[in-house]
Amino acid sequence: MLSLAACATVRRAEERVIGADAAPSAGFATPHEMLTPPPHALAPFDRVWVSRASDWRKLPKLYVAPVDTTHVLDGSLWDALNVRHSKVPLDREEAARALRERVDAAFRADPSHRFEVLDRPDQIDEDTAILELALVELVPNKAILGAIGLAAWAAPLEIGVPVATATAFVAHGSIAMEARVRHARSGRVIAMFADRETGKMRIIDLRSLTWYGNASEVMYEWADSLIALANARRDDEVKHEPLFTWRPW
Repeated sequence: MLSLAACATVRRAEERVIGADAAPSAGFATPHEMLTPPPHALAPFDRVWVSRASDWRKLPKLYVAPVDTTHVLDGSLWDALNVRHSKVPLDREEAARALRERVDAAFRADPSHRFEVLDRPDQIDEDTAILELALVELVPNKAILGAIGLAAWAAPLEIGVPVATATAFVAHGSIAMEARVRHARSGRVIAMFADRETGKMRIIDLRSLTWYGNASEVMYEWADSLIALANARRDDEVKHEPLFTWRPW
């Protein structure tokens, strides 16, 4: 029991120190008040709601809709202090296409074959679950700070460690999504998810040298988490991917 309690305490500490704060509502998954933190520490998403009346995982078909980019959260002044800031609207559209492709491909490659994944909206019928995603935040990494943090490891320890650690926390951008699953027959929303991530912490962080290296990694993890949720029983625990990794990329 002590071991389990210690493990849970470490996971909560990891989430508080390294994890991203939950994003405010962007108005896509509504009513937002229904979205609540999952009961498990370090669950894959910040907020979840699943209908007790209708289970999306029991439907045989799935259509992944084009990702919405019209519900965008207001950025902070710190977010705007980035040389990439003016390009973010175009980057968001490209990221939205990539997110849809990754989620669609993940469901098609699911070894459990939970769903028949449909190619076109005209194939949707009453046995289809429609997965609707919205990319509500895309903040690029501050690649210059990432480079400073990487270079700091070459400095004497008393200088390099504090600088590298500080830049690791401030160089990362963020990415946030809201999602809903709709029953095609009734049009009712039967599940909702919301999440914001900043990417994994690394000692040697090569992803922070790119604008969206962390965001790209998060999109793959979101796809994997949706697959895990689709294949889990209703009350099974689906865990978040580790927030720290030794891999530099």
